[in-house]
Amino acid sequence: MPRSGYLFDIVAIVAAAGVALVHLPPAWIEQHYSNGAYPAIDRAVRAVTGPVPFTVGDVLFFAALIWLVSYWVVSLRSVAPRARWARAGRSLLRTVAAFAIVFLWFEVSWAFNYGRVPLEQKIPVHDDRTTAASVGAFADHAADELNRLAPLAHKEHPTDEAFEAELLPRFSAVIARLGDRSVFPPPRIKPTVFQPLMQASATNGFTDPWTHEVNVDSSAFWFERPAIYAHEWGHISGFADETEANLISVLTCTRTPDPLIQYSGWILVWFNLGHVRLHHRLTPLARADVRAIVKRYHEQVNPSIEKAQQVAYDRYLKSNGMKAGVTTYQLFVRWLVGADFDSAGLPLVRPGVASDAP
Repeated sequence: MPRSGYLFDIVAIVAAAGVALVHLPPAWIEQHYSNGAYPAIDRAVRAVTGPVPFTVGDVLFFAALIWLVSYWVVSLRSVAPRARWARAGRSLLRTVAAFAIVFLWFEVSWAFNYGRVPLEQKIPVHDDRTTAASVGAFADHAADELNRLAPLAHKEHPTDEAFEAELLPRFSAVIARLGDRSVFPPPRIKPTVFQPLMQASATNGFTDPWTHEVNVDSSAFWFERPAIYAHEWGHISGFADETEANLISVLTCTRTPDPLIQYSGWILVWFNLGHVRLHHRLTPLARADVRAIVKRYHEQVNPSIEKAQQVAYDRYLKSNGMKAGVTTYQLFVRWLVGADFDSAGLPLVRPGVASDAP
């Protein structure tokens, strides 16, 4: 391998290590990346991947896998047996450099958003409201909303494009209140070859951080899709934290006039309440929907795959600064219970957070 090749590999590895080890101040990330470079990056990436009818991320994954296998096979076959150890060392260096480039793309394309100012520093919460009694009262309210909306929601079966258009103005208002100064158009839902894996691992939706594409579990019921979609859209708009994406989804869905989309938001709330003592019961229709989701889960999910996925994802979240790991999915309930909201149903935030974006 020429020295220039070694230099390229070493530079890539050192750059990736530097990005992984050096953490920029959240205020800097918020201003210069999340509200600086990132919106332009998102527009550029989606201009390429968005119009494509299939998931570009799937193609890139298999292309990378084929390259990796063929590179090692050709590399080791092209030298005499006694020289293979030396060639293996060079190939290993090139492989690590390739992974370093993928990691750098991941960070620059999207993942720097993990370092932005967290919503817990933007939204004041009254601790005295986040008691077991207040959360229980909120859970009863969620049950009441599900009961009220279920009959109306079952009259609708909208297309993805229909609820995307309905969500857009509410979604834009939510992310503007939470600190985004750019508008993020609705991402296109695409099919994925990893659909069986999504089902087996209980993954309702996925945002590809390299290609900014969104996949939604095709087996999800129509009344789940708007909330799942809004959650992934929250990731696209630069909110990497799972609990923040959940909050964005609920605030977006429950503030629309459409009963189905509201119902979808409250379904998301329901499955994130945890072990809360309820006094209000679900009606047969709402209870049937909840049971249908649970039934699908038990029929599709492979416990071993789900556990492995949760362990891997928990470590991934914690490595990106999410100390609570996968439990962050439920923490958004604390904001819904303990924050102050204005007449439009948006949380009151600290001065300087909300933008003037529409």
